[in-house]
This record gives sequence, C-alpha cells and structure tokens, in this order.
Amino acid sequence: MKHNQVETTSTNLRPVELTLLFTGLIAVTYGFGIYLFSTLLPEMLNTLSFSYSEAGLMIGLPQVGFLLAALSSGFLARKVGASRLILGSVAICCLGLFSIGFAGSALVVGILLFILGTVAASVWVPMAEVVQRYIPKEHEAKALGLMSSGTAYGVFFNSLAIPALLPTYGWRALWIASAIIALVFSIWALVRLVHNEPNPELMKATEAAAAKITATTKDIFHQPITFIILAMMFLAGIACMPTQNYLVSFLRDDLGHSLVDATRAWSAIGIIGMVGGVVMGTVADRFSVYKSLFTTLLLLAVSITVFVAKMELTALYVAAAIFGLAFNAVFGLMPALVSANFREESATAIFGFGNVMLGLGSMAGNLLGGITKDLTASFDLIHLISLLATFLLLTLVWFASKASKTVTA
Repeated sequence: MKHNQVETTSTNLRPVELTLLFTGLIAVTYGFGIYLFSTLLPEMLNTLSFSYSEAGLMIGLPQVGFLLAALSSGFLARKVGASRLILGSVAICCLGLFSIGFAGSALVVGILLFILGTVAASVWVPMAEVVQRYIPKEHEAKALGLMSSGTAYGVFFNSLAIPALLPTYGWRALWIASAIIALVFSIWALVRLVHNEPNPELMKATEAAAAKITATTKDIFHQPITFIILAMMFLAGIACMPTQNYLVSFLRDDLGHSLVDATRAWSAIGIIGMVGGVVMGTVADRFSVYKSLFTTLLLLAVSITVFVAKMELTALYVAAAIFGLAFNAVFGLMPALVSANFREESATAIFGFGNVMLGLGSMAGNLLGGITKDLTASFDLIHLISLLATFLLLTLVWFASKASKTVTA
C-alpha cells in the first residue's frame, strides 16, 4: 500500500480505521491520563490528604512530562520507529492509569501523573509520521483534526462514568476502568501496527527536515510575530487550563453543587468540544485565522465571566458548553496562526517553541489556581487571572494581524 509516496510494510490498515484508532488513543492518553485527575480531585484530596496547593502542583506535573517528551519524541521516533514509540507509550499509559487506582499517597500519584504526561506527548508527536504512511494528502488535515478531538471524547466519557461509578465504587474504580479501556485500544493498536516498521526513506527525510529547522531557528526570532505568538501560547495556557482543571472543584466546593450537577458541566465541555475545533477551523478557512481566533477568545471571555459572576446552574452549563467550544478551538487555531505566518521549516520550529510556552503557561495557571484556592478559600482569583489573560490575548490577536504583514521567514 502506498500513500503520499511513502511505502509501508504493515498489514492493510485503512485510513478510516487508523483515524478511529488514533482518536481512541488520544482519548485515553489525554482524556484519562491528563484530565481524569481534575474531575476526581475532591475525592482524591480527601482520601490522600493533600492541599489544593499540592493539587495545583500535581496538575502541573503532566505538563512538565509533556514538555520533556515533546522535545525528545522526534528523536526517539527516528531511533525506534514512530509506531513502536506509540505502542510503547500506550502500554505505559495503561500501567500508569492502573497504578493510580492503587496509589496510597499523593507523592505516588504525582509521579504517575508526570509519567502519564510524558506518554501523552510521545503518542501524539509521532502520529503525524504514521498518518503520512496511510492517509492520502487531501484527507490528512481532516483526519488529524478528528484525532486531536479525541481529548473531548475522553472528557465526555469521564462525565458519564463518574456519576455511574464514583458513588458506589469510589474514585479508584474510575482509574481501573480507564486502564481497562486503554488496554483495549492498546491491544487494537498492537495488532494493527506491530508490523509497521520504520521506513528508511521517511527517516532520512525527517532528519533532513530537522537540519533545515535548526538552520532557520535564528531567522524566526528576527520576526516580531514570533514573540507575539509565543506570548499568546503562554497566555492561552493560563487562560484555559486552570479554568478547565478546577471546574468540577469550583462547582462543588465554591458553589455547593452535587457531583451529578458538576459532571454535567464537564459533559457539556466534552460534547461541544467534539465539534468546536472543526467549527472554528472552518470559520478560519472561510474568513481568516485572526477573525476566528478573535471570535473564539470573545467566547472564552464570556464563559469565564459567567464563572466569575457565579450565575445560576443553567447559565453555568451554557458557559461550560461555550468554554468547551473555545478551549478546543484555541488549541487548533494556534498552529493555524503559525502556519499562516511561517513557511514549513520555520513553522515547525516556532510551533515547537510555542508548545514549550504553552506548557509553562499551563503549569503556572494550575499552580496559581491551587495556591489562590488555599489562600482565599475560593477559585475567584484564578478565574479573574484567567479572564485577564484572555483580554491580553484579544489584544495580541490585533498586534499579530498587523505584525504578520512584515513576516519574511
């Protein structure tokens, strides 16, 4: 079989099956590995006796792992093969999810969350290489878009499983159930990808591209738009991540809503998030990435404002849905913004640096959320910080639209 002029040695794996498989792998590595802890935070906090400040640090640990793996996954994929890296990472994810179900201390949970953050990146990064082998060029963007929405599917599953299992079986059962689901996808991936060996021609092309990226790194930092994009990705982490990660705790601890009510809000994020990236991406294609990003950020500001105002439950559900659309769209539009301003080699380099800034912003936001909760006994301050970051992002979109006219890289 041949796609995009790249030979494969694997069994006859159709593009549709590959897309569904990789969407499932993203759902378990991101939806479970990174976001399940946030939804179970109140119960785990009580059982393992740690503070919200410590919780903020623990939520940030997967981001540290993600950064390290994102920086190293390209190298590892060239050494061991993209398919092998994916298979190994998913296997480690299964073990990590299962182990948290039996963890007896916050320290152990923190270490396991760090590991889950690393495998999330080492699953996602090499996927693009495997996609090139199986999916025709004209369908790559759609396939990758659906795969990236796997996070929303995982989040949606969390919202259904938690009220069904938590009251009767406790939070440990959720981690074990997620590990079983991850194991199913891991076996599916093993059966279908085990014969997919690294392609020498593709590996040489990857190494040549890496050399070009190194050569263009200095050039991209001569462009004003580079620093604007890096600042935007840092602020996006502060604006989005703590708002999502502490949503269930905010609804339950600050507002006194039940577990069922809180997980319905999480469900709204997941449902709308399934289509949010595609919808706003279509707007960007039809009009411009700047108009789409500005609209998305306005929606994000509206949703956070509702949280700050602590409106009635129905309004909070609507705000959660709007947040789900904006959250998933922002992280799809940022690479589109990079692509609109830089050629291929430069775009790869700047997006790599941008993901580092995104991770740093996410860690800062999560840590601030935990610390301010302990100091003020509410999430009001982190919501205000996130709202301020959103308004700064809106300003930077305008500057980016002006600076883009001067790009030469």
